[in-house]
Amino acid sequence: MRLLILLLFFGLTSSYVNAQNETYQGVVVDDNSKETIPFATVAIYNDFVLITGTTTDENGQFKLKVAEDFTHFEVSFIGYENTKVQFTEIQNLKNIRFVLTPSITALDEVVVQGEQTTSQLKIDRKIINLGADLQQAGATTLDAFDQITEIQTDLGTGSLSLRGSGNVRLLINGKPSSMNPTELLEQLPASSVQRVEIITSPSAKNQADGLSGIINVILKKNGTKGLNMNLNAGAGTMRYSYGVDGNYNLSWLNFRWNLSQTGRGMNSKQSISQLYDNGNTRDFFAPHDFYGLSKRLDTGLDFFINENNELSVGLDYTRDFHGFFNDTFYSNVPDREDYVYTRNSSHDHETTNFNVNYRTKFTGENHFLEFDYQFSNNDNLLPAIDFEEDVFLFNEDRKNDNILNAIALDYSLPLTEKILVEAGGSWNGRNLTSSLFTNLAGAPESFDVFKYDESLLGIYGLTNITSGKLTYQVGLRYENLISNSINLSNSQTTDLKFSNLFPSLHISYTINETNTLNMGYSRRVSRPNFRNINPFQARNQYFEWVANPSLRPEFSNNLETNYQYNGEKLSASAAFFYRYRTDVIERLQNIDAEGVLRNVFDNIGEKHSYGVEASMSYKLMDFWNSQLFANYYHTTVDQDIFLSWDELYSSNLIFKNTFKISKALSADISYRQNFKTQNVFDFIDARNRIDVAVRLKLLENRLAMNLRIVDLLDNNLMYRTAVTQNVTQNEVWRFQSQTFGFLLSASYKLFQNKGRTRNRKNRNYQYGGTTD
Repeated sequence: MRLLILLLFFGLTSSYVNAQNETYQGVVVDDNSKETIPFATVAIYNDFVLITGTTTDENGQFKLKVAEDFTHFEVSFIGYENTKVQFTEIQNLKNIRFVLTPSITALDEVVVQGEQTTSQLKIDRKIINLGADLQQAGATTLDAFDQITEIQTDLGTGSLSLRGSGNVRLLINGKPSSMNPTELLEQLPASSVQRVEIITSPSAKNQADGLSGIINVILKKNGTKGLNMNLNAGAGTMRYSYGVDGNYNLSWLNFRWNLSQTGRGMNSKQSISQLYDNGNTRDFFAPHDFYGLSKRLDTGLDFFINENNELSVGLDYTRDFHGFFNDTFYSNVPDREDYVYTRNSSHDHETTNFNVNYRTKFTGENHFLEFDYQFSNNDNLLPAIDFEEDVFLFNEDRKNDNILNAIALDYSLPLTEKILVEAGGSWNGRNLTSSLFTNLAGAPESFDVFKYDESLLGIYGLTNITSGKLTYQVGLRYENLISNSINLSNSQTTDLKFSNLFPSLHISYTINETNTLNMGYSRRVSRPNFRNINPFQARNQYFEWVANPSLRPEFSNNLETNYQYNGEKLSASAAFFYRYRTDVIERLQNIDAEGVLRNVFDNIGEKHSYGVEASMSYKLMDFWNSQLFANYYHTTVDQDIFLSWDELYSSNLIFKNTFKISKALSADISYRQNFKTQNVFDFIDARNRIDVAVRLKLLENRLAMNLRIVDLLDNNLMYRTAVTQNVTQNEVWRFQSQTFGFLLSASYKLFQNKGRTRNRKNRNYQYGGTTD
């Protein structure tokens, strides 16, 4: 008996000794799908005492250095059963594999945790997990972006910018789209978005266009085992929506679908007063009546061929129609009576996206080869007819047919436990045919055609090296762009060729378990494209776009550093950036004698931009969480042409408070302050609003009812002053979508699998999360 006790004592002592001054690394995986689990918690205990811990990275991997005695590991993640593994069960310290089993009883906890939108700073991006944010219930993705301070949206004008710059690239699931970015975001329900990646310092893996960075919207992929189906509907101020989404998973095959229809109207009002240098005036009042209808089908098949091979096929079809009805009342116009100018126009967009993705995994984590093909066809019909005092002036029919083919091949190879090499290539081919039919009163009809072809080839190499607490990512990308166009009305042609190298460098330093510091450098480009040189673009009685086929490429060198702290109750982050741009492509404005705002892009000189972004989240009480987000951006312009202002700035603040009043009832009160914004030709006065949202859950959480009130105090008007060489223009805009309104929405889980909560994780195919 004494011998047995002695042997047990030495055995336990040996376990403790071996546990000291060792580095433990491995991966956490789903027991069903065998997919890795990002951001799972791995903790080390000595009996009941917590020694240390960490979270898995976005590839499900972890690394821990232990200098104290311990007895066991505890691994956990929301939606899974906690797993406890004794130290004596570990066979290989450098290749530990923890397996988590999906939880059946933790569904209520998952619902509670999912209420809050969370963010994470990574080596080259910020990841915003939309969760089930109350302010986004029943909203579009463009509405949801309005809750993110780093992204600046204007729901009235349809503009989208990042860090004060409109030169941003929008991707859906890492892939480009042939649609206009803001119109695309208006068609996507916020509930279909899993997360938003704000890539302000893109690596060489990413296509190099988008000077201020990339916004990558990752959509949800329903993959829960068995049959699952959700019904949703909403109605509010001049809007309604309804839809159904779900999936049927047979383990070897998953069929997913999402069908929705949205109707929306607006009756925004705009007042403009113009004062010319010669003393002339022109005032007009423009009520903008709008109605839109969007129908969307998103469906796909996932084939799980075997443990190492998976094929996914997806089809996304959208039909979007919206009409505009404007009766503009002109007054104080020299040498003529007041009059009414009428324009009736519409936009009819039909978009089809087809995607095929095949991935094969080799031995070892992060060793895979992936092929991706995306086809996108976007047809646009844009008719308009104009009258003055009910007298016909002209009508026009513009058509834009846009076809995009995108092919990508990516290979990831871990050379050692600390070195990961990635390489790949992509090709994007775009074909655009733009035509304009014009019927002018008293003149012969005209028909003009513009054709544009573009081919972009990219090749990249990327190396990730981990050394202690430091992680380095070094990359180089080569791109070759060839484009040509012809205006058949006057035989004007363009033939552009650009070949460039784009390096990137990122460094991440893990200070300790709660503090992380990242730094990055990237080189970006903005080349002249079809939107700059197409002569047949949007125009109306207020503005028009003028083509400029002589544009030169603009280049940008971006430097960034960010810091993140994650504590038990407090989390905070801060980011600082500097951006140096040459041959800047700027939108120039001039108001002509008829009062029409003419827009043309041109190269103006250099820009130096810097900014700071900060956020803080604090759990004041168990039921009360408070979040603060703020930013400030400043730019100086060294220009060689006239600009009204060469010092540009903007800043925003959001103060959000979420309350878990009871198990069934939760609320959100958000305050947003947009401070004065200074642009090159205009400035926008400060404005603010208060948004309120409430959610009630019934029928064992199968039914969720949401009420949102936007701009509770009804004071979110936009006051803008534009100053050009010969005109000063004051505007007051009341955008119905941004002022007081409500939205009541509901979702109901018609079918919900009673077994496992999930069969597979949403796959993050690319290291870093994007596919060009």
